[in-house]
Amino acid sequence: MKASAALLTFALLAGTSAHSLAAATPDEAQRLTALFQSYLGSEPGVVKVEPAGDSYTAIFDLAPYINKVKEPGASATVTPVKLTLTGQGGGKWKVDQDQPFALTLKVDGKIDLKMSLGSIKGTGIFDEALGAMETSATDFSQLAVDQVITENGNTSKVAYTIAGMHYESTLSGTADGADGTVKSNYTDLRETISMPAAPDGSTPPMDFSIASTSGTNDGVLKGVKPKAITEIAAWFVAHPSKDAIIADQAQLKDKIRAALPLFASISATGTMNDLSVNTMLGQFGLQKIDVQVDANGVVENGALREKLTISGLKMPDGVVPPWAASLVPQTFTIDFNIADFNLAAPAKLMIDNFDLAKEPPLPPEIEQQLQQALLPKGTVTMGLGPSEIVASIFDLKAEGSMTAGPAAMPAGQATIKLKGIDDIMAAIQAAPPEMGMQQMAPMVIVAKGMAKPDGDYLSWKIESTPQGSFTVNGVDPMKMGGQ
Repeated sequence: MKASAALLTFALLAGTSAHSLAAATPDEAQRLTALFQSYLGSEPGVVKVEPAGDSYTAIFDLAPYINKVKEPGASATVTPVKLTLTGQGGGKWKVDQDQPFALTLKVDGKIDLKMSLGSIKGTGIFDEALGAMETSATDFSQLAVDQVITENGNTSKVAYTIAGMHYESTLSGTADGADGTVKSNYTDLRETISMPAAPDGSTPPMDFSIASTSGTNDGVLKGVKPKAITEIAAWFVAHPSKDAIIADQAQLKDKIRAALPLFASISATGTMNDLSVNTMLGQFGLQKIDVQVDANGVVENGALREKLTISGLKMPDGVVPPWAASLVPQTFTIDFNIADFNLAAPAKLMIDNFDLAKEPPLPPEIEQQLQQALLPKGTVTMGLGPSEIVASIFDLKAEGSMTAGPAAMPAGQATIKLKGIDDIMAAIQAAPPEMGMQQMAPMVIVAKGMAKPDGDYLSWKIESTPQGSFTVNGVDPMKMGGQ
């Protein structure tokens, strides 16, 4: 079944010699058949290429592989993928697809999955020298997924639909280093989830639904290695059994080395609009969720950044007591990053040392070496970029950074700013006595006393050292009051 990964990424897998505009021929169809079989295997019936005027019809069918699965109670079906390939000259092909698609997977007592697409309609240009799609644009309609999972005698159900999706991509450069973009959007996402009660009775059965009117995703890739990555998929197709993989694992190691660092960097953003979640407590709502991710590939200068922004939070009536309503955040932003780690060195160490014939594949004695390779400085640097929580009566901002590691005390600094501390105090004092919120009042008073004015805000600069000292605006809180 590993061939399915190669099929789904077919557009990236092909790499052929130069072609010119000409009528399709049986010889060329045979050559294309052999080419695609190098990625999807030579099992009869999986790959079929035929001349069709000035183009070629290529059909990829996984049924012969599925029929080889003999596990009792297991079955699967997949719609054959049908593509039209038209030579454009200069080593480029126009690739067109227009079809519905369906997939089913069932293992008795474990999973029952059904997925369908009313239509997949796409076109793009495949560049032979690049070994991937130079451009692509595809529209998907009427996506429907229905999944039933049974685990430890408990059955959960998930079903979702998306009215429409659009995907497009670009890629330019060489097969050993290309830059690209990816854009996608969707409309009318609806999902329902049904979960059973916990066996110990700690939680009741739960049913809830999620809906979003629309969303977008955008990404930028730098230094991706399309051919080397797809050659790994092709290698697994050519080695379908565990014994075959073990016998030729030295070649697999070479394939993985050639594919590293996979990509130099990736930047991606995503947005979900008008999100609503219906639960037994009522309907929760979010006007928008924005996500941003920046990451390096398997390189020495590892870096990762994630930023999440949530705005327009709405709570069901009765969930929040009146005295606390003004404390509920309306907007929330957290910007987190981590640096000073090395992915290239431990990856090399793992590739050099794994042996799939042994259990575990990696020798335990290299665990310490892997840790040292991952953290060459013994620590990582974790940062909090400008982050903020905004409610109707307060605005809290924070940013800072710290270093930490397995054998080092955390050390760093952070700055926190708050507007509306008096209103927070008033809300706490308005809480019913049985809530116990008044116990927080002394802490708020102490915090206000240690703050420094900063325009409309109060500010606290917090610093800690590897020796364990801790100060707030230059004052050690542990020494206040003679303690």
